[in-house]
Amino acid sequence: MKRLSILVALMLCVTIGGVYAAWTYAGTNDIADAYAEAKVTITDAELTGANGTYKVESNLVLTIDQANEDHEAELVFSSNNSEAIFLKVTFIPADNAPQAIKNDAVESELYFGTTTLMQYKMDADGNYSADGTPTDIFTFVNGGNGELDNIFTWTPQQDGSFTYTLDETALKDQISLSQTFVLDIKTEHDAFREALNGNIVARVTDGTVTN
Repeated sequence: MKRLSILVALMLCVTIGGVYAAWTYAGTNDIADAYAEAKVTITDAELTGANGTYKVESNLVLTIDQANEDHEAELVFSSNNSEAIFLKVTFIPADNAPQAIKNDAVESELYFGTTTLMQYKMDADGNYSADGTPTDIFTFVNGGNGELDNIFTWTPQQDGSFTYTLDETALKDQISLSQTFVLDIKTEHDAFREALNGNIVARVTDGTVTN
């Protein structure tokens, strides 16, 4: 039987801001520019004849904030509503799926990545340099490698669907900054913000990746 799958992508907005403490720098009489980002996504696709469909839901918002008065970057996890932070994957078997799939779902993997190559250029001392080494801003416990080797366990629901949920603690285990970034001058803050030119994406697959 031909197995079809869909890859579901969830954009998790990443910004650099001041939720806890403003990024304060000595400067001139110039007023620092400010901006807000709007996330643009495309709705999921379904493949005719597939054994089911995936759905990914989350209220996670990620912000790069200042961890201390030394301008050290910190990844802050927050919710875009009043609920606790979560990311939930749902599998809904098709009506014509084999009974084994209706009973136990399909083996699936959840992995994370970025929509663009988000890298900050640094010299050997960790300072920004236009000619420095491009350094990934984020690191992921499971970045995906094209193999179905991090299979998670589904929880069956009364309506016949199956779910898998990550709470705030689990998400923090999955997504983090790749190293310590200290943005102690305004030009470094500007360069770091410019490097955040995409989003983090969560993908779920049954091993046959389709874009």
